[in-house]
Amino acid sequence: MCAGVVLVLGWHLRRASLAGLQVSERENVLSQVAVYREHLAELQHELAQGTLDQAGFDASHEELTQRLLEDAPQPVASTHAKAPHWRGLVVGLALAIPLLSFGLYFVVGTPVGIDPLLANQVGGDEQISNDKLQGMADQLSQRLADNPNNAEGWVMMGRIERALGEFDKADTAFKKALSLAANDDVRIERAEVLAQKNQGKFDGEPWDIIHSVLKADPEHGNALLLAGSAAFSQGQFQDALGYWNKVRGLLPASSPDLPALVEAINKARERLNLPPLDPETVVAQAPQAPSTAPPKPTQGKSTPGAERIAGRVSLDPALASQVSPSDTVFIYANAADGPRMPLAIVRTTVDKLPYDFVLDDSMAMNPQMKLSHISAVMVRARISRSGNAMAQPGDLGVSAGPIKPGSKDKINLVIAQPLSK
Repeated sequence: MCAGVVLVLGWHLRRASLAGLQVSERENVLSQVAVYREHLAELQHELAQGTLDQAGFDASHEELTQRLLEDAPQPVASTHAKAPHWRGLVVGLALAIPLLSFGLYFVVGTPVGIDPLLANQVGGDEQISNDKLQGMADQLSQRLADNPNNAEGWVMMGRIERALGEFDKADTAFKKALSLAANDDVRIERAEVLAQKNQGKFDGEPWDIIHSVLKADPEHGNALLLAGSAAFSQGQFQDALGYWNKVRGLLPASSPDLPALVEAINKARERLNLPPLDPETVVAQAPQAPSTAPPKPTQGKSTPGAERIAGRVSLDPALASQVSPSDTVFIYANAADGPRMPLAIVRTTVDKLPYDFVLDDSMAMNPQMKLSHISAVMVRARISRSGNAMAQPGDLGVSAGPIKPGSKDKINLVIAQPLSK
């Protein structure tokens, strides 16, 4: 792409340079012709007045014509060698554009994102060399040194170190990420790392983490899968079967994870002397995937019959100087006793405050987790300077609750302090 840009610019510069030379040459020729015509007019005037005979006129005219030819500039084709400045400019661009482009990208861009394996999840089934992983770790380490509050960066670092077999470093990175932003999926990843540090044993903290996540969210898929693996490794095949059958009930028929899960379930059934499940029957019995069509706009009104929460979010005037009008405002509700995943969410900006909001089932992020399914929720508002959906240090926020969905009382949320961890 850089080469293409340089070629296009070079072509235009060459045309512009030649056009400039042609204009200059044309002006020079016109100037010479004007002088020639002026002298010729004088000779013709003298001939008409009788002060110059015909022989003298012819001699002077020939001399004037010869001088015009001698003073005429060279054709454009021969001027290329006299105007090499456009070539030097193209050479300079050929060097400057790639250097500036790559330099700027590595300053403000995300070089780690170039690698799709790393961008999705380092440590997956596909293999990449340890040297490449180490290079990514070194590069990401430098970026985190400049921005230590990047929770997503620490999660990525944990996955890289885990892929390298550096479980102590992976554990440290995951703990750092969790100190910046709570995330049950990351907690489960850390539990796996702790078990790997302990030669595959889940006794102690790994099991404590799994039980804690499942207590808050009994249908947490990753926690159920890991619980099944932990139970299987400890010879508790009936327990493993229970966890994995629960995950099986959550996966739709189209899930690419279903065949592998059926294979794991059949291994546990084999240990219990039970007949294996037929994969085709399992797929036929699996629930259909929920529709991915976006909900229709409600324009502030809830769907008839759905539970709703309404209120107003405003900003304490004392904090007005600490935010920008374009900063993002998230208004959402999550279960009072359960996972922090929003059940319904509204997004706006600071310049819209005070903002009257309505949260209802039409705004659910997960069709299986709706506001009307929960008996008590916490309603929260957060101002994010970065626009990041995950809470970051320095964000301002407020929360209220527990609140029962469907309450007719309007909630008044005033953002008056930094977000508490």
